[in-house]
Amino acid sequence: MVWGKPSASSLPAKLTALFSLILAAALLTASSCGRSTPPSPPIKVPSIVTTEEGIEFSVYGLKLPGTSQELKLRKGGATTWVPLSIIRVITFAGSEEDRFRPADIWLTSGERLQGNLFVDLLIEGTTDLGYWNMPLAKVRQIGLGDE
Repeated sequence: MVWGKPSASSLPAKLTALFSLILAAALLTASSCGRSTPPSPPIKVPSIVTTEEGIEFSVYGLKLPGTSQELKLRKGGATTWVPLSIIRVITFAGSEEDRFRPADIWLTSGERLQGNLFVDLLIEGTTDLGYWNMPLAKVRQIGLGDE
């Protein structure tokens, strides 16, 4: 027997061993990539609605029924429609006059709007007890959630 040269009888045994190692590595890799647990659903943060009496409600899916989900804001002589999707917090500062109330509106971008907000409408959503609604005129503050 000559060292360095494979003999004809040992070559198939070495190929079989190499193939077995490759197959075992592939099977181990496939089993480690098996089914994982499904991702958890995102955490829903409710909107917090505070009434004039100081009662707080945690409301999921807060919306304005029958509208395009925009609030009417008057400042000076101009009227602006502000979408709910860009509002973070609404704080009312005074009493209702001609269906409008003075309000500070903080947007998701960090900007602050001030003006008179139209309040002759309902807001609705769901609490832990089920369907919920309230006239916007009876609300002191709304912190919109991440829904």
